[in-house]
Amino acid sequence: MRASVERGLIEVATPFLEDLYERTHETVHLGLREGAEVVYVAKIGGHRQARAPSRLGGRMPLHATAIGKALLAFAPAALRAEVLDAPLARLAPRTVTSAAILRRQLDEAVRTGVAFEAEESAVGIVCVGAPVLDGHDVAVAAVSVAGPATRFDPRRHAAAVKAAAAGVTATLARREAILDQSSG
Repeated sequence: MRASVERGLIEVATPFLEDLYERTHETVHLGLREGAEVVYVAKIGGHRQARAPSRLGGRMPLHATAIGKALLAFAPAALRAEVLDAPLARLAPRTVTSAAILRRQLDEAVRTGVAFEAEESAVGIVCVGAPVLDGHDVAVAAVSVAGPATRFDPRRHAAAVKAAAAGVTATLARREAILDQSSG
């Protein structure tokens, strides 16, 4: 069942991910939350792609990536509290390991609709992510763009990432509404 849901999500998200790649020419991800980790279910990157630690099917702690922070910011309150109460592992010198700083970043992500990473998963990689939300404003997935700190400014691409995630959200909602009508 999970594979079927994941396949449907990837099918809906792919055109938005491709558009995002065409706008940025940087590495584009789609991720799902599993426990306190993000699982990468789609990744698009060209020949210029940065040497990011992400890989298809790979996992990273939510607190150390923009895509993970977007998922965590819009996760159920109990999960958010669980992550903030646990030790935050350091993956790189700039990984946020302070619950207070992470809480402020998550609150900002809720306010703006985007989350950022500044060399927190790996030295030299920066990223911006946005959630794909269900009808209750809970993240069911997230979209991100990552690139090298030397040439990629995640803030310049925040609106495009947010728009891609919103497009996936709206398409999933329409698809669900159609399914509800046909079964009702």
